[in-house]
Amino acid sequence: MSKGLLIIFLSLICGLQSLQAQKYSKKRILKDLKELPGFEQAFVGFMLVDPKNEKTIVSQFDDKYMTPASNTKLFTLYAGLHFLGNNIPALQYIIKNDSLIFWGTGNPLFLHPEYNDTTALHFLKSHSENLYYWPRPMEDDRLGPGWGWDDYNGYYSAEKSVFPIYGNSVMAYLNKEEKTIKVSPSYLEPQFIFKKDSLIRLKGKVQRDEMKNSYEYTFPSEHDFDIVNYSPIDTLVRPFLYSSELFVQLLSDTLDREVTIIKKPENVALAQTLYASLTDSLYKSMLQESDNLFAEQVLLMASGLETDTLSTASMIKKTKELMFNDEQDELVWVDGSGLSRYNMFTPRTITNLLLKLHKELGEERLFELLPVGGISGTLKDWYAGENEPYIYAKSGTLRNNYALSGYLRTERGKTLIFSFIVNHYEESTDKVRKSIETVLRKIRASY
Repeated sequence: MSKGLLIIFLSLICGLQSLQAQKYSKKRILKDLKELPGFEQAFVGFMLVDPKNEKTIVSQFDDKYMTPASNTKLFTLYAGLHFLGNNIPALQYIIKNDSLIFWGTGNPLFLHPEYNDTTALHFLKSHSENLYYWPRPMEDDRLGPGWGWDDYNGYYSAEKSVFPIYGNSVMAYLNKEEKTIKVSPSYLEPQFIFKKDSLIRLKGKVQRDEMKNSYEYTFPSEHDFDIVNYSPIDTLVRPFLYSSELFVQLLSDTLDREVTIIKKPENVALAQTLYASLTDSLYKSMLQESDNLFAEQVLLMASGLETDTLSTASMIKKTKELMFNDEQDELVWVDGSGLSRYNMFTPRTITNLLLKLHKELGEERLFELLPVGGISGTLKDWYAGENEPYIYAKSGTLRNNYALSGYLRTERGKTLIFSFIVNHYEESTDKVRKSIETVLRKIRASY
């Protein structure tokens, strides 16, 4: 092929690609952001960026502060990656004569019912010394700033603590073989009152007293309820009211050994740290299942590396100063999980973070951590590709607010970064998701 024909051929290819992209132009994208169902009266922030040249393809309200919900966990991930490294501290300890003195590091995996890390448990079981527990100080309250006051009973609102145990939650679950409802940890079973209610037909419910570990489990009456076939809700999870005393009682019950609370020991600075290598497992659960406790504890763990007192606020301050000091928009960031309505980020701040993660982690590791559209985590039922996945992103939901930020693979194999935040809508969240999916599918086909 002559040089002239080659130039003509390449020009045609570029022209076809440009024409294809124009099928969903910037103008049409902005039109959809205003007119699609759920967007009409909402505040819709959006930004689409090509990571190769870091140029913005299209944006709307990208410089406006918005409620990010669980998109906040992306910032928590970045802090954890930089400060915790490849290992997370399981506990710290001093052995003195016949005494093993230990304290928490904020690690949330100890005796967790789904993501149990046995490192600390095996360590405590393997030592014959008398066990003494120091309740290390924590600056945080049990719930985060800006959390809903009535969220204490929600499965998603486990309390923060210096040494989480059993995910700081209690499970009531159906044992079909024994035809009974069991409680785990069993230590708390005496705190459950079981009641039947003829008005409840499809599923049971558990309500905890706000300021004590007293639970009322209400389930369908025996006229409407066959426990053998009762399957709509097999397991109900509720946070327990955490205290150092309860921690020691649960641990003593588990180890079948006495554990005694003591005041701050001498020579804390000489303590040894027991590590667990479950970092990516922790982050994967935090992002894919949007586990709020894991997110909160990541910041607490990181804060405890340099000081006795665990503090989310100090960790956020340090992260902002060291890693986000060049942002155009100040980060309004108060918790690790995004449960707080005090958090506010702009879409361009989130896309900048996604650019950093893309550069530093690479797509293989990053896409393994994130929920995948149509396949895993909170995106399992949404944003599915026809033949292969095309959305790798973190979603976030609070009442009347939905966010989705991450990476989109186009039909041509390009990776694009996007941040979608829809605040103050009155339609259903599913309607908002469907409209977001409409925009993302058109982008996938056109770029």
